[in-house]
Amino acid sequence: MFQNVTLEMSLKPFKQTDETYIRSVCARVFEQWRPLLKHRKTVSVMLWVGDGSELLDYSGDRYKAFEWCRFLGTANLPMLEDGAPRETSLHHRKQDYMTHAPVMTYDVLHRIVTCLKEEGRKAFPEAVVRVGETFDIGPEFAVSDFKYRRHTEITSGATLDRFGFVDATATLHADDYPYAAYPDGIPEGTPFGTFLGKQAEVFLRDMGFDYLWLSNGLGFSADPWDKTGKIFDGERYYPEKLKKTKASVFAFWKLFRAECSFPLETRGTNNSVGIDYASDGVPLNDIYTADLDITAPPNSPWAALNDNYGLEIMGHMTRICELPSERFPFRYYIHDPWWVNSPWYDRYDGSPCDIYLPMAISRINAAGEVETANSLNILSIDNAFGDMPAACVNEPLPHLLKAEKDAADTVAPFVWVYPMREYTTTEDAALLREMNLGDRYICDAINDGLPLCCVVSTDNFLKHTASLYQNSVLISPVPENPAVLAKLSRTGHGVVVYGTREKLASLPADFSCVRVAVEGEGASLREALAPFGYRITFSKKDPSAKPPTMAVARRENGWFFSVYNANTTTEAQFGFPQGAPVLCGAETEMQNGMSSYRFSRGEHRECRVFVEQTSGVISCREAPPVNARFRRAIKLTGLSDATVRLFPEAGCTAAVSIAGGTDDTPVFDTRFTRVEDDACGVYLEGKHISGNIYFLMERKV
Repeated sequence: MFQNVTLEMSLKPFKQTDETYIRSVCARVFEQWRPLLKHRKTVSVMLWVGDGSELLDYSGDRYKAFEWCRFLGTANLPMLEDGAPRETSLHHRKQDYMTHAPVMTYDVLHRIVTCLKEEGRKAFPEAVVRVGETFDIGPEFAVSDFKYRRHTEITSGATLDRFGFVDATATLHADDYPYAAYPDGIPEGTPFGTFLGKQAEVFLRDMGFDYLWLSNGLGFSADPWDKTGKIFDGERYYPEKLKKTKASVFAFWKLFRAECSFPLETRGTNNSVGIDYASDGVPLNDIYTADLDITAPPNSPWAALNDNYGLEIMGHMTRICELPSERFPFRYYIHDPWWVNSPWYDRYDGSPCDIYLPMAISRINAAGEVETANSLNILSIDNAFGDMPAACVNEPLPHLLKAEKDAADTVAPFVWVYPMREYTTTEDAALLREMNLGDRYICDAINDGLPLCCVVSTDNFLKHTASLYQNSVLISPVPENPAVLAKLSRTGHGVVVYGTREKLASLPADFSCVRVAVEGEGASLREALAPFGYRITFSKKDPSAKPPTMAVARRENGWFFSVYNANTTTEAQFGFPQGAPVLCGAETEMQNGMSSYRFSRGEHRECRVFVEQTSGVISCREAPPVNARFRRAIKLTGLSDATVRLFPEAGCTAAVSIAGGTDDTPVFDTRFTRVEDDACGVYLEGKHISGNIYFLMERKV
């Protein structure tokens, strides 16, 4: 359950600066999102004031004006000239988001923060209400004299629209500008982390903020969207730079935390732990274990921006297999306040795929418990014109609540055993290539239909009993730790090990597993599941079409399929060890013993029925129980000499009726027997079943 919900918003809805208007906007924010926010432990509003330069430039003068996010497009580009076409690309010229945008001063900002807290506490008196400030490394969100005129020495990272990103490891040249923390200017050679920490401590306190969000990879990489960096240039690795680069990245966090006492939330990069370390030397294990009072980065918005759900899912799992705090974040992209795109409509087509897929992700903690996201961020509740359309609240909201309700409570059928500590502490040059290629390969495999959504770190894996994974296929890179290799050899329903061909050759000859070379296609990992009873195949009308991206999670003794289908003409076929999955609310044509589906763009389906049947069309539909004993009925039609396995909800006793309908008194089918399987759960099994049946579930005991 989401204990913490954060609404992200820019200052654009505050189109006037008198307190009555400010308060009305604040009250509307909480009223619009009330169905999501009620009963939460913590309710936060994260303010996109600008790009964080308002923090860098703060002198202590409350009545001084500052630059804020009042533009469309890259704010540091020149303005669109009078008479020029409005359709000019926002990557070429910026434009005003409204005529006569208000002037923002630090005093106005303080009033906005104060009103947000007061209105939030009125709306949700039982919750902790917080307001956060944001800091971004790039040129998009506000004009920055600090980054792109006074201190260009810190913008040595990747570029966007010819402007560089801030490298958190940089040092500052001297200036004589009066800052709140440096009234006489910045001394030569001041580490950026020290300066940012000191300024943040004063600015956050004076404005009434409660925490700081570090955006777009600050503190992790100055190349947050790229797979290259200081250690890897795309062709060659430079391991001789690793020790110094690691130390400088970690030093930023220590320097910042020495000066700033406020809690930190982080965005991270769009890549994975292994890619970030192999390219930029990001020592995530050291950062997580250093008691820095930070939260783990959430899933990146990369799926929305470039249709790469594999990268989003893979990268997120690598970052949450271990956590620096109790928060397990999930971030959902509804609006973009800068670039005139509202992903709910123009990235997702109004489909909830980027809700259900990342929400299917789970981690297994040190105690062997399955954890799912408990902290939700909504980016953002306003669009690029400062509007807060109710439709973009009401339409995705039921899916967010349903994804929360259906979050996993059991270890998934496929578990990624990920060596986060080993990867981010190594100085082995050869391992840099392995982790880089391995993480990219898992990304490709997920994009090619591998339904992987559960992760455990190797350190936690070693603490668990083998029985925890008895119904799971374990997927692991070639282990660096001999203890992990030994544990894999006696754990799980099956084991798949991936790596370069050279690395795979180092495995003991008698180690029982399926070996998959990362030099091959991503589909080969999905195909490697077949020896363990999992067959997942696709039939494409267009050979170039991307396969569906899927997750299969387990909850309440059932299976939950979440799907993003890039091409709705593609057909998916499934065969599982329990039989062919027959999804609730759908029909399936049985083809050679496998169930087949042509999914819409985004689907989330429950599965409690598995069938062994060669051909025919089977329908699985919810039905009204019309019965005081049973609370749920599922109607199955089209069965033909089938073996049927029915999985009731956890805690429910169940039966099968062959009555003509649920309006009739149930006629119990004695061909079904109860099976208690330690591996996959309790189910009812019937053989040689034909025709129609009703699967009935009682109330939970």
